Amino acid sequence: MPQSYAERVISFDRITVSEPEITTNSIRGDITVTSGDEARKFRLIFTYSEPVNADRRTAGLILTMPVINFTFFAKELFLDFPVGENDIRLLQNFLKINAREVFVNKICRRRFEFIKKEYIPEESDINQSNSDGITQLIAPLRTDSFHHVKTDPKFSAVLSSGGKESLLTYGMLREAGSRVFSFFFNESGGHWITAKTSYDYFSGNYKDVLKVWSNVDRFYKFMQRRVKILDQVAVTKWADTYPLQLFIFPVYIFALVPFIIKYGISSIYIGDEFDDPREMPDFHGLKHYYGIFDQSLEFNRMMSEFFKDTGIGSVLTSAVYPIAGNIVEKILLQRYPELFKLQRSCHSCHYENGGIVPCGRCSKCLGILMFTIAAGGDPTKIGYEDISTEELSKRVESERMRLDSDELSYLKEIIFDSIKPGVSHVTGIHLLPDEKDPGELIPEIFRGKIMDVISSYSSGTFSLIDGEWVLSRH
Repeated sequence: MPQSYAERVISFDRITVSEPEITTNSIRGDITVTSGDEARKFRLIFTYSEPVNADRRTAGLILTMPVINFTFFAKELFLDFPVGENDIRLLQNFLKINAREVFVNKICRRRFEFIKKEYIPEESDINQSNSDGITQLIAPLRTDSFHHVKTDPKFSAVLSSGGKESLLTYGMLREAGSRVFSFFFNESGGHWITAKTSYDYFSGNYKDVLKVWSNVDRFYKFMQRRVKILDQVAVTKWADTYPLQLFIFPVYIFALVPFIIKYGISSIYIGDEFDDPREMPDFHGLKHYYGIFDQSLEFNRMMSEFFKDTGIGSVLTSAVYPIAGNIVEKILLQRYPELFKLQRSCHSCHYENGGIVPCGRCSKCLGILMFTIAAGGDPTKIGYEDISTEELSKRVESERMRLDSDELSYLKEIIFDSIKPGVSHVTGIHLLPDEKDPGELIPEIFRGKIMDVISSYSSGTFSLIDGEWVLSRH
């Protein structure tokens, strides 16, 4: 019987996550990949900016999160540390969801040609069985340990990256009266440059700045070299884009858990801005998340339930999920100008004249340029070169922009066509289908103040009625 596609792409017989080594400020463990008679090992390290206390179970899960990015290509994932039933349930969900995300969005709907031609799926290969993968989770060591974390509802943590969403979230939470912990993750690669401007400023001007250093970026490269379907020349050519990795935020969030436990942090804020559900249809009948499951409300709910079931009691949420990127930028620029100046949203940031500047040409940069200009701001204040409207238009037209189509059209009309658009949902607050009131997913203690800020910069509340966003409240 011929191999299925999921069987054909297997690169590892087993990936093993070792028993973790725990010190007062670090977690270490070995990731061993086995293929036939060959076994290769990588020492994965997480170093904390201050002393923390992590048990074997928590530490093991922290080590496991980066591995999930590559489990679609493994027959087995073996955990050599104790886990509970809630851990198993979460990991099995993660394995299945990530398998589909990689299959659909990195292999089938690929933006870059990282995949060798002989491994590009035929039409008949695109089915549920192949998208689910064949990876088996093996976890023989069980524990019924339960965290007993007493959280303070006024304590919040923001996953801080230097992007507009995390900066705005920080500003609104501080204004609302929260004790805000800024959490930075230094993954030892080029992505850290993006966050460094914010980290340096926060460290010098604010309290409660937390950081974890990890060599996870080197681990990713170690694994990429061993995935047989990857064209290594293409991987090098587009080095600022992950060829397979779509499970990034779980790495950050689990790395934060020891800090959550230490300080009793009640709410963790991630920068999920609005994504139009109308623009996320199935692919060949396969439901997927367009490569952003770990930035979706479903992921937030899953993690919040996991924290509740394991005794941590924190929630994962977003303060900007009801609004589109142009409104995020507008509020940041106009209400928190000192935070706006720290913004670096480009994954190809580089040093220039002693400062860190964005590339100005990638889809992320072009979106930020359009947002900033539309909000009446000066892009040079956040490191961009001064370019003409005509040049910006050329760059936008030649790039595959990653904005929802309504928002992109709205911005083009304002900036390039000098047209004043009518009322549009992209400048408003979105009431999701299962919500009665806007912002319901924001913790109640700060919801009112955050929504007051957002409302003062938006054009009203919009509801999805018969497939159209309709203004329902002024």
